[in-house]
Amino acid sequence: MIRYINRLLFLAFFIAGLNASAQDYYRMHADFTIKIKRAEGQANLTKGTIYYDKYTKELIYDISFPSKEKWVVQDSRIYKIKSDKIYFTEEIPSVNEFTVFHLALNSSLEYFGLKEANFAVDKVEKKGDLVISYWKIPMQIQKMISNIALAKKGNQLHSVVIMGKNNQIINRQFFKDYIKIDGFEFPGTIIQIFYEENRQENYQVMEFKNIVLNDTENDSEYHYELEHE
Repeated sequence: MIRYINRLLFLAFFIAGLNASAQDYYRMHADFTIKIKRAEGQANLTKGTIYYDKYTKELIYDISFPSKEKWVVQDSRIYKIKSDKIYFTEEIPSVNEFTVFHLALNSSLEYFGLKEANFAVDKVEKKGDLVISYWKIPMQIQKMISNIALAKKGNQLHSVVIMGKNNQIINRQFFKDYIKIDGFEFPGTIIQIFYEENRQENYQVMEFKNIVLNDTENDSEYHYELEHE
């Protein structure tokens, strides 16, 4: 279950890029709730606070429920820590600069970071109040992804559909309930649907609130000194 939750938390956010914003939003923390429901009926609830600084690129989940612990993502490893002791570690794709947190802080969420990551628009169509763009896939990731469709509503990202082999959908994401703080926007709710090889659907809902930007009073919360350092 731990490995599965970890995969759900990070898999959806592996495509992105960097962009300069007029206002330098470089750091954020927010309270989060993650609800996961697997196809076979298992459910999971996690609550806590997320901390991210785009310059140090260290992602910290300070979890309060179901038990108090931290998940620290540095470079290409995740560390799970209880009582200041690492009880689990695993190598993962280097994802911190490719998360929704990094995209939002760099004003790149509108196009899911695709413009800054060498993707190009193949075609655009309008359906109702949505503008849907279809993106060409760079050669180096075509073995994993065949197509990406992105829908915008106004100037906000509404949904992303990622397709794999034989154009089968492997991931859907919906972004809603946007929170606006001056020029910064962040989805208050992200709904993700993951498809397994047998086409069973697994659901994850992430909810965010109490967002704080450019916090300068709690530097220690944005970095965790690991025992091996």
